[in-house]
Amino acid sequence: MNSYATLTFIYTLFTFISISILCLSFKKKMDESAIYFLISEICMGITSGTIFLININTLSASSPWTGIPILSALGAEAAILFSILSLAKNIQKKWFILVMLIIASITVFIEMMRADLEPRLVILMISICLTTLFSINYWVCRFQLPVALGQNQFMRWFTWFELGMVVYGAMRILGYFSPTPIRPWETPSAIALIAFSFYLVLGTFRYISYIGLRISWINPASPTQNPLNRPLVNAIEEKDQLLRGLIASNRVIGISALASSLAHQLSQPLTTIALRADTIRRDLTKSTDDKQFVSSLDEISEQSTKLALLVQNLRQLFGSRSYEFTSVNLQKITDEIIDIVEPSLQAKKIILNKEYIGNQEIYGDSIQIQQVLINILNNAIDELTENQPNHKIISIRLESNEKFAIITIADNGSGISSSALSTMFELYKTSKKSGLGVGLWLCKTIIERHHGFISASNDPHGGAIFKIEIPLYLGLNH
Repeated sequence: MNSYATLTFIYTLFTFISISILCLSFKKKMDESAIYFLISEICMGITSGTIFLININTLSASSPWTGIPILSALGAEAAILFSILSLAKNIQKKWFILVMLIIASITVFIEMMRADLEPRLVILMISICLTTLFSINYWVCRFQLPVALGQNQFMRWFTWFELGMVVYGAMRILGYFSPTPIRPWETPSAIALIAFSFYLVLGTFRYISYIGLRISWINPASPTQNPLNRPLVNAIEEKDQLLRGLIASNRVIGISALASSLAHQLSQPLTTIALRADTIRRDLTKSTDDKQFVSSLDEISEQSTKLALLVQNLRQLFGSRSYEFTSVNLQKITDEIIDIVEPSLQAKKIILNKEYIGNQEIYGDSIQIQQVLINILNNAIDELTENQPNHKIISIRLESNEKFAIITIADNGSGISSSALSTMFELYKTSKKSGLGVGLWLCKTIIERHHGFISASNDPHGGAIFKIEIPLYLGLNH
Protein backbone atom coordinates (compact mmCIF):
# COMPACT_ATOMS: atom_id res chain seq x y z
CA MET A 1 0.00 0.00 0.00
CA ASN A 2 1.59 3.29 -1.15
CA SER A 3 1.67 6.58 0.74
CA TYR A 4 -1.39 7.91 -1.13
CA ALA A 5 -3.43 4.98 0.13
CA THR A 6 -2.38 5.68 3.73
CA LEU A 7 -3.19 9.41 3.46
CA THR A 8 -6.53 8.91 1.77
CA PHE A 9 -7.58 6.16 4.18
CA ILE A 10 -6.90 8.42 7.18
CA TYR A 11 -8.72 11.35 5.54
CA THR A 12 -11.67 9.18 4.52
CA LEU A 13 -11.98 8.00 8.11
CA PHE A 14 -11.74 11.60 9.38
CA THR A 15 -14.32 12.79 6.86
CA PHE A 16 -16.98 10.27 7.81
CA ILE A 17 -16.35 10.92 11.51
CA SER A 18 -16.74 14.65 10.84
CA ILE A 19 -19.99 13.97 8.95
CA SER A 20 -21.33 12.08 11.96
CA ILE A 21 -20.25 14.86 14.34
CA LEU A 22 -21.90 17.47 12.11
CA CYS A 23 -25.18 15.55 12.04
CA LEU A 24 -25.14 14.93 15.79
CA SER A 25 -24.21 18.55 16.55
CA PHE A 26 -27.15 19.94 14.61
CA LYS A 27 -29.45 17.15 15.86
CA LYS A 28 -31.15 16.80 12.47
CA LYS A 29 -32.10 20.51 12.52
CA MET A 30 -29.74 21.72 9.83
CA ASP A 31 -30.15 25.05 8.12
CA GLU A 32 -29.13 25.58 4.49
CA SER A 33 -25.53 26.44 5.32
CA ALA A 34 -25.08 23.27 7.37
CA ILE A 35 -26.72 21.16 4.65
CA TYR A 36 -24.37 22.52 1.99
CA PHE A 37 -21.37 21.94 4.27
CA LEU A 38 -22.57 18.39 4.91
CA ILE A 39 -22.75 17.85 1.13
CA SER A 40 -19.19 19.16 0.89
CA GLU A 41 -17.97 16.70 3.54
CA ILE A 42 -19.76 13.81 1.83
CA CYS A 43 -18.14 14.78 -1.47
CA MET A 44 -14.73 14.94 0.19
CA GLY A 45 -15.32 11.48 1.68
CA ILE A 46 -16.22 10.12 -1.74
CA THR A 47 -13.13 11.73 -3.27
CA SER A 48 -10.69 10.36 -0.71
CA GLY A 49 -12.46 6.99 -0.52
CA THR A 50 -12.34 6.48 -4.28
CA ILE A 51 -8.68 7.48 -4.49
CA PHE A 52 -7.93 5.07 -1.62
CA LEU A 53 -9.62 2.20 -3.50
CA ILE A 54 -7.73 3.04 -6.70
CA ASN A 55 -4.40 3.08 -4.82
CA ILE A 56 -5.00 -0.35 -3.29
CA ASN A 57 -5.95 -1.64 -6.78
CA THR A 58 -9.56 -2.37 -5.86
CA LEU A 59 -10.66 0.07 -8.60
CA SER A 60 -8.80 0.71 -11.85
CA ALA A 61 -7.24 4.10 -12.62
CA SER A 62 -9.47 4.57 -15.67
CA SER A 63 -12.93 5.87 -16.57
CA PRO A 64 -15.45 5.94 -15.03
CA TRP A 65 -13.62 5.55 -11.67
CA THR A 66 -11.25 8.45 -12.35
CA GLY A 67 -14.24 10.70 -12.99
CA ILE A 68 -15.79 10.13 -9.55
CA PRO A 69 -13.07 11.94 -7.51
CA ILE A 70 -13.02 14.80 -10.05
CA LEU A 71 -16.81 15.31 -9.79
CA SER A 72 -16.88 15.00 -6.00
CA ALA A 73 -13.80 17.25 -5.44
CA LEU A 74 -15.28 20.01 -7.60
CA GLY A 75 -18.71 19.46 -6.03
CA ALA A 76 -17.20 19.79 -2.54
CA GLU A 77 -15.81 23.25 -3.34
CA ALA A 78 -19.11 24.36 -4.89
CA ALA A 79 -20.95 23.22 -1.77
CA ILE A 80 -18.47 25.14 0.41
CA LEU A 81 -19.22 28.27 -1.64
CA PHE A 82 -22.99 27.94 -1.16
CA SER A 83 -22.56 27.08 2.52
CA ILE A 84 -20.74 30.35 3.21
CA LEU A 85 -23.08 32.42 1.03
CA SER A 86 -26.09 30.96 2.85
CA LEU A 87 -24.87 32.47 6.12
CA ALA A 88 -25.38 35.98 4.75
CA LYS A 89 -28.26 35.70 2.29
CA ASN A 90 -30.97 33.38 0.99
CA ILE A 91 -29.71 31.36 -1.96
CA GLN A 92 -32.17 29.52 -4.17
CA LYS A 93 -31.41 25.81 -4.51
CA LYS A 94 -31.75 25.99 -8.29
CA TRP A 95 -28.40 27.81 -8.52
CA PHE A 96 -26.60 25.04 -6.67
CA ILE A 97 -28.22 22.46 -8.94
CA LEU A 98 -27.16 24.49 -11.98
CA VAL A 99 -23.56 24.70 -10.74
CA MET A 100 -23.47 20.95 -10.08
CA LEU A 101 -24.77 20.28 -13.61
CA ILE A 102 -21.97 22.46 -15.01
CA ILE A 103 -19.42 20.57 -12.90
CA ALA A 104 -20.85 17.24 -14.07
CA SER A 105 -20.59 18.42 -17.69
CA ILE A 106 -16.95 19.45 -17.19
CA THR A 107 -16.19 16.09 -15.58
CA VAL A 108 -17.80 14.16 -18.44
CA PHE A 109 -15.87 16.28 -20.96
CA ILE A 110 -12.54 15.62 -19.20
CA GLU A 111 -13.21 11.88 -19.04
CA MET A 112 -14.19 11.79 -22.72
CA MET A 113 -10.96 13.60 -23.63
CA ARG A 114 -8.76 11.46 -21.34
CA ALA A 115 -8.07 8.85 -24.03
CA ASP A 116 -7.08 11.48 -26.62
CA LEU A 117 -4.91 13.69 -24.43
CA GLU A 118 -1.68 13.01 -22.64
CA PRO A 119 -2.15 12.46 -18.86
CA ARG A 120 -0.16 15.61 -18.00
CA LEU A 121 -2.66 17.82 -19.88
CA VAL A 122 -5.65 16.13 -18.22
CA ILE A 123 -4.11 16.80 -14.82
CA LEU A 124 -3.62 20.46 -15.82
CA MET A 125 -7.28 20.81 -16.81
CA ILE A 126 -8.45 19.33 -13.49
CA SER A 127 -6.01 21.55 -11.56
CA ILE A 128 -7.25 24.71 -13.33
CA CYS A 129 -10.90 23.84 -12.54
CA LEU A 130 -10.12 23.19 -8.87
CA THR A 131 -7.97 26.33 -8.53
CA THR A 132 -10.73 28.42 -10.11
CA LEU A 133 -13.20 27.21 -7.47
CA PHE A 134 -10.64 27.72 -4.69
CA SER A 135 -10.09 31.29 -5.89
CA ILE A 136 -13.82 32.03 -6.09
CA ASN A 137 -14.30 30.74 -2.54
CA TYR A 138 -11.43 32.86 -1.25
CA TRP A 139 -12.71 35.96 -3.09
CA VAL A 140 -16.21 35.52 -1.63
CA CYS A 141 -14.88 34.95 1.91
CA ARG A 142 -12.48 37.89 1.66
CA PHE A 143 -14.53 40.53 -0.15
CA GLN A 144 -18.20 39.59 -0.49
CA LEU A 145 -19.36 38.84 3.05
CA PRO A 146 -21.04 41.32 5.43
CA VAL A 147 -18.60 43.14 7.67
CA ALA A 148 -19.84 41.47 10.87
CA LEU A 149 -19.43 37.98 9.38
CA GLY A 150 -16.09 38.81 7.79
CA GLN A 151 -14.74 40.03 11.14
CA ASN A 152 -15.63 36.83 12.96
CA GLN A 153 -12.36 35.21 14.06
CA PHE A 154 -13.33 31.75 12.81
CA MET A 155 -14.41 33.25 9.47
CA ARG A 156 -11.00 34.91 9.19
CA TRP A 157 -9.30 31.57 9.77
CA PHE A 158 -11.63 29.93 7.26
CA THR A 159 -10.61 32.61 4.72
CA TRP A 160 -6.92 31.95 5.34
CA PHE A 161 -7.47 28.23 4.80
CA GLU A 162 -9.25 29.03 1.53
CA LEU A 163 -6.20 31.04 0.51
CA GLY A 164 -4.13 27.96 1.38
CA MET A 165 -6.35 25.97 -1.01
CA VAL A 166 -5.51 28.49 -3.74
CA VAL A 167 -1.82 27.90 -3.01
CA TYR A 168 -2.42 24.15 -3.25
CA GLY A 169 -4.14 24.64 -6.61
CA ALA A 170 -1.21 26.70 -7.84
CA MET A 171 1.12 23.87 -6.79
CA ARG A 172 -0.97 21.45 -8.85
CA ILE A 173 -0.80 23.76 -11.88
CA LEU A 174 2.97 24.26 -11.51
CA GLY A 175 3.32 20.49 -11.30
CA TYR A 176 2.48 20.41 -15.01
CA PHE A 177 5.93 21.83 -15.70
CA SER A 178 7.75 19.44 -13.37
CA PRO A 179 9.31 16.17 -14.59
CA THR A 180 6.78 14.17 -12.55
CA PRO A 181 3.17 15.51 -12.57
CA ILE A 182 1.19 15.64 -9.32
CA ARG A 183 -1.47 12.96 -9.62
CA PRO A 184 -3.38 11.21 -6.79
CA TRP A 185 -2.42 7.61 -7.60
CA GLU A 186 0.52 5.43 -8.49
CA THR A 187 3.82 5.86 -6.64
CA PRO A 188 3.90 9.52 -5.47
CA SER A 189 6.85 11.84 -5.84
CA ALA A 190 8.05 13.80 -2.80
CA ILE A 191 6.47 17.01 -4.18
CA ALA A 192 3.16 15.23 -4.83
CA LEU A 193 3.12 13.74 -1.34
CA ILE A 194 3.77 17.16 0.22
CA ALA A 195 1.08 18.78 -1.93
CA PHE A 196 -1.64 16.26 -1.06
CA SER A 197 -0.66 16.26 2.63
CA PHE A 198 -1.00 20.06 2.57
CA TYR A 199 -4.46 19.69 0.97
CA LEU A 200 -5.69 17.21 3.58
CA VAL A 201 -4.47 19.35 6.48
CA LEU A 202 -6.18 22.42 5.03
CA GLY A 203 -9.43 20.48 4.58
CA THR A 204 -9.29 19.29 8.20
CA PHE A 205 -8.75 22.75 9.68
CA ARG A 206 -11.32 24.28 7.34
CA TYR A 207 -13.89 21.90 8.84
CA ILE A 208 -12.85 22.88 12.38
CA SER A 209 -13.12 26.57 11.49
CA TYR A 210 -16.62 26.09 10.12
CA ILE A 211 -17.80 24.39 13.34
CA GLY A 212 -16.28 27.24 15.36
CA LEU A 213 -18.00 29.74 13.08
CA ARG A 214 -21.41 28.17 13.59
CA ILE A 215 -20.92 28.22 17.37
CA SER A 216 -19.90 31.88 17.46
CA TRP A 217 -21.83 33.48 14.57
CA ILE A 218 -25.35 34.94 14.60
CA ASN A 219 -26.60 36.95 11.66
CA PRO A 220 -27.75 40.31 13.11
CA ALA A 221 -30.01 40.94 10.10
CA SER A 222 -32.02 37.75 10.60
CA PRO A 223 -30.93 35.94 13.80
CA THR A 224 -31.24 32.16 13.58
CA GLN A 225 -30.65 29.59 16.25
CA ASN A 226 -29.06 26.20 15.80
CA PRO A 227 -28.04 23.60 18.39
CA LEU A 228 -24.43 24.81 18.24
CA ASN A 229 -25.04 28.52 18.88
CA ARG A 230 -28.10 28.21 21.16
CA PRO A 231 -26.22 29.41 24.30
CA LEU A 232 -24.98 32.47 22.39
CA VAL A 233 -28.48 33.22 21.04
CA ASN A 234 -29.95 32.94 24.53
CA ALA A 235 -27.26 35.25 25.93
CA ILE A 236 -27.93 37.85 23.22
CA GLU A 237 -31.70 37.63 23.79
CA GLU A 238 -31.18 38.12 27.53
CA LYS A 239 -28.91 41.09 26.82
CA ASP A 240 -31.51 42.64 24.50
CA GLN A 241 -34.28 42.06 27.04
CA LEU A 242 -32.16 43.58 29.78
CA LEU A 243 -31.45 46.59 27.58
CA ARG A 244 -35.17 47.02 26.82
CA GLY A 245 -35.87 46.68 30.52
CA LEU A 246 -33.30 49.36 31.36
CA ILE A 247 -34.80 51.67 28.74
CA ALA A 248 -38.28 51.05 30.14
CA SER A 249 -37.02 51.58 33.69
CA ASN A 250 -35.44 54.86 32.64
CA ARG A 251 -38.75 55.88 31.06
CA VAL A 252 -40.63 54.94 34.23
CA ILE A 253 -38.17 56.94 36.32
CA GLY A 254 -38.83 59.94 34.09
CA ILE A 255 -42.59 59.48 34.35
CA SER A 256 -42.30 59.09 38.11
CA ALA A 257 -40.33 62.31 38.38
CA LEU A 258 -42.88 64.07 36.17
CA ALA A 259 -45.79 62.70 38.21
CA SER A 260 -44.16 63.75 41.46
CA SER A 261 -43.49 67.23 40.07
CA LEU A 262 -47.06 67.60 38.77
CA ALA A 263 -48.45 66.38 42.06
CA HIS A 264 -46.41 68.99 43.88
CA GLN A 265 -47.55 71.74 41.48
CA LEU A 266 -51.22 70.71 41.72
CA SER A 267 -51.33 70.23 45.46
CA GLN A 268 -51.20 73.93 46.41
CA PRO A 269 -53.83 75.22 43.90
CA LEU A 270 -56.25 72.44 44.88
CA THR A 271 -55.85 73.25 48.56
CA THR A 272 -56.41 76.95 47.77
CA ILE A 273 -59.59 76.16 45.81
CA ALA A 274 -60.96 74.09 48.69
CA LEU A 275 -60.16 76.83 51.25
CA ARG A 276 -61.64 79.59 49.10
CA ALA A 277 -64.79 77.57 48.48
CA ASP A 278 -65.15 76.96 52.20
CA THR A 279 -64.60 80.69 52.95
CA ILE A 280 -67.18 81.79 50.37
CA ARG A 281 -69.63 79.23 51.73
CA ARG A 282 -69.31 80.64 55.25
CA ASP A 283 -69.79 84.20 53.97
CA LEU A 284 -72.83 83.21 51.90
CA THR A 285 -74.36 81.36 54.83
CA LYS A 286 -74.30 84.62 56.83
CA SER A 287 -75.83 86.77 54.06
CA THR A 288 -78.21 84.47 52.18
CA ASP A 289 -80.24 81.32 52.53
CA ASP A 290 -79.73 80.20 48.90
CA LYS A 291 -79.25 76.47 49.40
CA GLN A 292 -78.28 75.87 45.76
CA PHE A 293 -75.22 78.14 46.04
CA VAL A 294 -74.23 76.62 49.36
CA SER A 295 -74.66 73.07 47.96
CA SER A 296 -72.54 73.90 44.92
CA LEU A 297 -69.77 75.32 47.09
CA ASP A 298 -69.93 72.25 49.33
CA GLU A 299 -69.47 70.05 46.26
CA ILE A 300 -66.55 72.20 45.02
CA SER A 301 -64.89 71.91 48.41
CA GLU A 302 -65.54 68.17 48.62
CA GLN A 303 -64.29 67.40 45.11
CA SER A 304 -61.24 69.63 45.55
CA THR A 305 -60.37 67.88 48.80
CA LYS A 306 -60.86 64.47 47.14
CA LEU A 307 -58.68 65.49 44.20
CA ALA A 308 -56.02 66.81 46.57
CA LEU A 309 -55.97 63.45 48.36
CA LEU A 310 -55.67 61.67 45.00
CA VAL A 311 -52.73 63.88 44.05
CA GLN A 312 -51.17 63.18 47.46
CA ASN A 313 -51.53 59.43 46.86
CA LEU A 314 -49.94 59.74 43.43
CA ARG A 315 -47.10 61.80 44.84
CA GLN A 316 -46.51 59.21 47.53
CA LEU A 317 -46.69 56.31 45.06
CA PHE A 318 -44.26 57.82 42.54
CA GLY A 319 -42.10 59.83 44.87
CA SER A 320 -41.14 57.25 47.48
CA ARG A 321 -37.50 56.21 47.36
CA SER A 322 -37.06 54.39 50.68
CA TYR A 323 -38.85 51.31 51.95
CA GLU A 324 -40.02 50.89 55.51
CA PHE A 325 -41.86 47.87 56.85
CA THR A 326 -44.49 48.75 59.40
CA SER A 327 -48.16 48.21 60.22
CA VAL A 328 -50.29 48.95 57.15
CA ASN A 329 -54.08 49.09 56.89
CA LEU A 330 -54.86 46.98 53.85
CA GLN A 331 -58.27 48.51 53.15
CA LYS A 332 -56.86 52.04 53.27
CA ILE A 333 -54.04 51.46 50.76
CA THR A 334 -56.39 49.45 48.50
CA ASP A 335 -58.93 52.29 48.45
CA GLU A 336 -56.15 54.76 47.63
CA ILE A 337 -55.19 52.70 44.59
CA ILE A 338 -58.83 52.34 43.54
CA ASP A 339 -59.12 56.16 43.64
CA ILE A 340 -56.16 56.36 41.26
CA VAL A 341 -57.56 53.86 38.71
CA GLU A 342 -61.18 54.99 39.06
CA PRO A 343 -61.02 57.44 36.10
CA SER A 344 -59.66 54.69 33.86
CA LEU A 345 -62.40 52.30 35.02
CA GLN A 346 -65.10 54.84 34.29
CA ALA A 347 -63.66 55.79 30.88
CA LYS A 348 -63.57 52.12 29.83
CA LYS A 349 -66.95 51.28 31.41
CA ILE A 350 -65.54 48.69 33.78
CA ILE A 351 -67.48 47.83 36.91
CA LEU A 352 -65.42 47.42 40.08
CA ASN A 353 -66.84 45.23 42.83
CA LYS A 354 -65.32 45.43 46.31
CA GLU A 355 -65.78 42.96 49.13
CA TYR A 356 -63.94 43.63 52.37
CA ILE A 357 -64.24 40.95 55.05
CA GLY A 358 -62.62 42.25 58.22
CA ASN A 359 -60.16 45.09 58.57
CA GLN A 360 -56.70 43.61 58.06
CA GLU A 361 -53.45 45.10 59.27
CA ILE A 362 -50.46 43.73 57.41
CA TYR A 363 -46.75 44.07 58.02
CA GLY A 364 -45.02 45.60 55.05
CA ASP A 365 -44.30 48.66 52.95
CA SER A 366 -47.46 50.38 51.75
CA ILE A 367 -45.88 51.81 48.58
CA GLN A 368 -44.56 48.44 47.44
CA ILE A 369 -47.90 46.74 48.08
CA GLN A 370 -49.67 49.51 46.16
CA GLN A 371 -47.28 48.98 43.26
CA VAL A 372 -48.35 45.34 43.15
CA LEU A 373 -52.06 46.22 43.30
CA ILE A 374 -51.91 48.87 40.61
CA ASN A 375 -49.90 46.57 38.34
CA ILE A 376 -52.43 43.74 38.59
CA LEU A 377 -55.38 46.12 38.24
CA ASN A 378 -53.85 47.72 35.13
CA ASN A 379 -53.30 44.25 33.64
CA ALA A 380 -56.96 43.41 34.28
CA ILE A 381 -58.06 46.71 32.71
CA ASP A 382 -55.91 46.06 29.63
CA GLU A 383 -57.28 42.52 29.31
CA LEU A 384 -60.90 43.65 29.53
CA THR A 385 -60.32 46.54 27.13
CA GLU A 386 -58.69 44.27 24.55
CA ASN A 387 -61.25 41.46 24.69
CA GLN A 388 -64.28 43.72 25.29
CA PRO A 389 -66.72 41.35 27.00
CA ASN A 390 -70.34 42.48 27.26
CA HIS A 391 -70.02 43.28 30.95
CA LYS A 392 -66.54 44.26 32.09
CA ILE A 393 -66.10 43.43 35.74
CA ILE A 394 -63.16 43.50 38.14
CA SER A 395 -63.63 42.16 41.64
CA ILE A 396 -61.43 42.85 44.66
CA ARG A 397 -61.87 40.78 47.80
CA LEU A 398 -60.01 41.27 51.08
CA GLU A 399 -60.10 38.56 53.73
CA SER A 400 -57.74 36.78 56.10
CA ASN A 401 -56.91 33.54 57.82
CA GLU A 402 -54.85 33.00 60.96
CA LYS A 403 -51.55 34.17 59.47
CA PHE A 404 -52.17 35.96 56.20
CA ALA A 405 -54.26 38.74 54.73
CA ILE A 406 -55.59 37.52 51.39
CA ILE A 407 -56.20 39.80 48.41
CA THR A 408 -58.07 38.31 45.47
CA ILE A 409 -58.33 40.28 42.22
CA ALA A 410 -60.45 38.70 39.50
CA ASP A 411 -61.75 39.78 36.10
CA ASN A 412 -64.18 38.29 33.60
CA GLY A 413 -61.84 38.47 30.60
CA SER A 414 -60.57 35.61 28.45
CA GLY A 415 -58.30 34.19 31.15
CA ILE A 416 -54.65 33.15 30.95
CA SER A 417 -53.37 30.76 28.29
CA SER A 418 -52.01 27.46 29.57
CA SER A 419 -48.61 28.18 28.01
CA ALA A 420 -48.32 31.52 29.84
CA LEU A 421 -49.70 30.32 33.16
CA SER A 422 -46.56 28.47 34.23
CA THR A 423 -44.08 31.21 33.27
CA MET A 424 -45.96 34.49 33.72
CA PHE A 425 -44.06 35.47 36.88
CA GLU A 426 -40.66 34.89 35.28
CA LEU A 427 -38.53 37.84 34.24
CA TYR A 428 -39.08 38.99 30.62
CA LYS A 429 -42.02 36.61 30.09
CA THR A 430 -45.00 38.46 28.61
CA SER A 431 -47.99 37.81 26.37
CA LYS A 432 -48.42 41.47 25.45
CA LYS A 433 -47.05 42.74 22.15
CA SER A 434 -45.69 45.88 23.80
CA GLY A 435 -44.94 44.24 27.15
CA LEU A 436 -41.49 43.85 28.66
CA GLY A 437 -42.23 40.97 31.04
CA VAL A 438 -41.10 42.93 34.10
CA GLY A 439 -44.37 43.85 35.87
CA LEU A 440 -45.53 40.48 37.20
CA TRP A 441 -41.95 39.44 37.98
CA LEU A 442 -41.63 42.61 40.06
CA CYS A 443 -44.95 41.83 41.79
CA LYS A 444 -43.69 38.37 42.73
CA THR A 445 -40.38 39.81 43.94
CA ILE A 446 -42.13 42.38 46.15
CA ILE A 447 -44.55 39.86 47.65
CA GLU A 448 -41.78 37.37 48.35
CA ARG A 449 -39.84 40.20 49.98
CA HIS A 450 -42.85 40.53 52.28
CA HIS A 451 -42.62 36.79 53.01
CA GLY A 452 -45.87 36.28 51.15
CA PHE A 453 -47.16 34.44 48.10
CA ILE A 454 -48.71 35.40 44.78
CA SER A 455 -50.37 33.03 42.32
CA ALA A 456 -52.53 33.16 39.22
CA SER A 457 -55.24 30.84 37.97
CA ASN A 458 -58.21 30.74 35.64
CA ASP A 459 -61.78 30.99 36.83
CA PRO A 460 -63.80 27.97 35.59
CA HIS A 461 -66.51 30.45 34.56
CA GLY A 462 -64.05 32.63 32.64
CA GLY A 463 -61.45 35.24 33.51
CA ALA A 464 -58.24 35.36 35.51
CA ILE A 465 -57.77 35.28 39.28
CA PHE A 466 -54.75 36.67 41.11
CA LYS A 467 -54.34 35.71 44.75
CA ILE A 468 -51.96 37.54 47.07
CA GLU A 469 -51.16 36.45 50.62
CA ILE A 470 -49.29 38.84 52.94
CA PRO A 471 -48.43 38.17 56.60
CA LEU A 472 -50.72 39.91 59.11
CA TYR A 473 -49.28 42.46 61.50
CA LEU A 474 -48.66 40.74 64.81
CA GLY A 475 -47.49 43.69 66.83
CA LEU A 476 -44.34 43.14 68.88
CA ASN A 477 -43.63 39.82 67.12
CA HIS A 478 -42.25 41.90 64.27
